[in-house]
Amino acid sequence: MRARVPAALALFTVVSLAACRDTAQTDAVVDTNTAAGTLPPSMSADSAASRDVALVRVVNAVPASPTLRVRADDQRMMPAVGFQKVSDYVTIDRTWTTFEAGDSAGTAFVPLSTDNTLLIDGRRYTLVVLRAENGTGYETRVLTDAIQNVAGRTRLRVVHAAPGAGEIQLRTRGGETLFKSVKYGADEDFSEFAPMSGILDIRTGDGRSVLYSTAPLMLDAGKSYTLVVTRSAAGALGAFWFEDMQAR
Repeated sequence: MRARVPAALALFTVVSLAACRDTAQTDAVVDTNTAAGTLPPSMSADSAASRDVALVRVVNAVPASPTLRVRADDQRMMPAVGFQKVSDYVTIDRTWTTFEAGDSAGTAFVPLSTDNTLLIDGRRYTLVVLRAENGTGYETRVLTDAIQNVAGRTRLRVVHAAPGAGEIQLRTRGGETLFKSVKYGADEDFSEFAPMSGILDIRTGDGRSVLYSTAPLMLDAGKSYTLVVTRSAAGALGAFWFEDMQAR
């Protein structure tokens, strides 16, 4: 990558990378599936690291922006992504990267949110664009995608991007609590569960009321799932998902 990092920060980065390599780096090519179909495979960590790049994709959780675009370092315009969609991974070759999120419907790109992020060669990241909790402006969250195929276990994480919902819980229709006390804007790390199928209920923080129920889902062993909770332009709660798996 072209950007320089101060010596102290570089040392910290090296130590952190060594400590987290097994869990934060995805060694194989990754296949991604969504409710809308399959996305192109993304390169392995070794391939990305050898090219001095990180891999970044965008999730659009902003219903008022069907033409959401993200620009990296005022130079690279990333692929447009619709509401409740996830883009392909693209390569970014800078260590410190400034991401600007905006709406490309007009003739000029006007950034509505800016996020300065440290990227590490060979890692993959998901940049989630969501509404600010007060309903005005955009916010971004950058998730580290540690995609692992765990034998006999499914992996799931939740991103809360539904303003006004307060804290939420995620339960199976049978009553098992998968995540509780998830705050707005929070992204939960992947947790491992036994493979499951059925409906998931998004509940209020106290668990008493169901805010939204998903369609029946199949959470298979050896895959990593991301569930993003959103609110539509009309105010209705909803959710969408995508799954990742290291190619065998």
